[in-house]
Amino acid sequence: MTTFSLYEQKQHGTSEFPYIVYHSMIPNFIHSYPLHWHNEIELILVINGHLTITLNKTPLPASKGDIILILPGMLHAIDRSQNHTAEYYNIVFDLNLLGQDTPSDFCFSNYISPYQKEIISLPSIISPDHTVYPELFQSLTKLIELRSFIHSGNELYIKSLLFYIFWLLKPLQCQTQPLPQNQYHNLQIQKMKDFLLFIHTNYASPITLKQAADFCGYSISYFSKFFKSFTGMTFIEYLNNYRLKKAGELLLTTSMSIIEISEITGFENHSYFIRLFRKHYQTTPKQYQKQNRQNPK
Repeated sequence: MTTFSLYEQKQHGTSEFPYIVYHSMIPNFIHSYPLHWHNEIELILVINGHLTITLNKTPLPASKGDIILILPGMLHAIDRSQNHTAEYYNIVFDLNLLGQDTPSDFCFSNYISPYQKEIISLPSIISPDHTVYPELFQSLTKLIELRSFIHSGNELYIKSLLFYIFWLLKPLQCQTQPLPQNQYHNLQIQKMKDFLLFIHTNYASPITLKQAADFCGYSISYFSKFFKSFTGMTFIEYLNNYRLKKAGELLLTTSMSIIEISEITGFENHSYFIRLFRKHYQTTPKQYQKQNRQNPK
């Protein structure tokens, strides 16, 4: 199978300053965020409630106060935890914001670049009882406060806080080794990344289970087990959830009709789209559009 250079195709921040803070609420703003990956690092601070974060193939519960560390290249998804609500902030930034991997940039080459090369690992979740938590929480809170960029020069303060965070995390680092027993697991992760790109590129077109299995070079039965081991859902469930996510975005950012949106996101049957949308978002497309345009992120 062809290997792609895969990442979430979304600009976080600007090309001049690739850094942004998102405010999210489950299920108000989003019901879930499907499995994906990107080259940026992502720091999540849970403000209220409970959620489930899946990192590669491992689902982990996270609660109020927890800090989640998502390193570059890591497959991850965010889901509602049973019937709980959750509020959290995502701090997403490109590591190149902090320098360049050159001999003259000692700090970046020695302390930042290893994250890009995926040879450094960190704990997935840092809870309030961790020794590093108070200072890390204070830094993330300050970054959240600075998210509006009201004052000129905030970029300098933001970069200083990011460097400070890496300094705080330095004692928690573990060196990852490309051990032979990990090679099969890593190949599976890469194959999943390739397939996710296929879905995210072709979701508007009909995709059968057989086409999905053929893309990965698997039988239908093996592919179904492989896919569910990563996502916790069937291929059709994931495809529909991704289509519904794109439909939700279009409802809030375009003037297209609901019928047009259902068709452009791959739902040929309008009634089926409405039924799935109501089940996923607990409201109709029209009500979702009205409520969230009045209460933007």
